[in-house]
Amino acid sequence: MTKRNFSYVQVLWMLSCLVLFFAAIHVINVPDDELLGVSRHLGLAMCFAGVTNLVIFCFKHKKIHGCHWLLADGLSAMCLSFFPLFNQMIPANVIPFFFGIWELASGVLKFTESTELYEENIRGWQWFAVIGLIELISGVASMVKPIDDAVGMNHVIAIIFLVQSVGFLFKLIMYRNLASSIPLFMQEHDENKTEIKEKAVVKARVE
Repeated sequence: MTKRNFSYVQVLWMLSCLVLFFAAIHVINVPDDELLGVSRHLGLAMCFAGVTNLVIFCFKHKKIHGCHWLLADGLSAMCLSFFPLFNQMIPANVIPFFFGIWELASGVLKFTESTELYEENIRGWQWFAVIGLIELISGVASMVKPIDDAVGMNHVIAIIFLVQSVGFLFKLIMYRNLASSIPLFMQEHDENKTEIKEKAVVKARVE
């Protein structure tokens, strides 16, 4: 396989990107009083995105830098998706608030990941910071009722899913940088462990 070919990780992220994008397009045309009827579809899209990250973590956690953030993001998305999947007796105006919580959690994780990428001089960390900030802003906005009333709950939810879709697109584009940084990261980690052991040996001899 040449370097230009997509790996299965990128294919999975592309599928998640498309699933979330079409969920956004679908909900944007749904009237606010019918949101409850499509909440299960939105929950499925959310669950699919979470499971995708978990699958990638299981098979690539030693080959992708910052894969622990994928684990946290995947677990939070999958667990939170149970709410719209199995609770069909909630008021429609609670739905944007719930997806806003997901957006906030995802934004915090991505912004934190960007600081880690920055500290280790990995190219493209700015994109994670930008999408993380956008997720934080849209997550907070979804919890403000005047915004829901002015924009429409369906549009608020559509924006959340669209932003999540863009987040997966950025991860797809950044994959090569994240994967290629692992050898250097592991080398530095091994050097640090060796240095700590050497210091411990010297200290033991002195004592």
